[in-house]
Amino acid sequence: MLIANHTAYGFNYFYPSIVKGLHLGGTTITLLLTAPPYLLATCSAFAFAYNSDRVGERGWHISIPMFIAVIGFIISAASLNNAVRYFASFLFIVGCFSANAGVFSWASSTLNQTPEKRAAAVALINLLSQLGNIWSPYFFRPQDASRYLLAMLLMMAFALLSFATCMIMKWSLRRENAKILAEYEGREERPTLYTL
Repeated sequence: MLIANHTAYGFNYFYPSIVKGLHLGGTTITLLLTAPPYLLATCSAFAFAYNSDRVGERGWHISIPMFIAVIGFIISAASLNNAVRYFASFLFIVGCFSANAGVFSWASSTLNQTPEKRAAAVALINLLSQLGNIWSPYFFRPQDASRYLLAMLLMMAFALLSFATCMIMKWSLRRENAKILAEYEGREERPTLYTL
């Protein structure tokens, strides 16, 4: 899930080039226009993380932002209108960044092992997730500038993959919780369940 998420935000390295290709102004204006989507994404990421902790739920707080990112990638790939593509970039940036922290916290909370095993597993998850940051820059071929249609389609596909793996994990943890509850049925002690 996290590899797909990191691959979906491969635009991060090329966002100034994407905005420059929208021809909304010179270099200074281009660089100024790269900031607002990230500022909104920061606020959104905090809001999603806070609400996720408040309600004790991770799956929807990851999948909904990733679906928003998918919509942004679709709009960006489908439209030739520069203002519409700039708006779409708000969607895919907000979506990808809002889901990221939830994936890390969900992964660590589902590992019911010793602290040492959990630390090693989280480190391994983080290491493997960086594969997305390694291969996603290759989506942005020079001949595709400034629209980067292939990159938008691939990042959309990886955002969908992140969405799908999130739903599969939520379903599988729900099944595990049902097994745990059945095992503890009739006892007074309350089991520790997986966060969904």
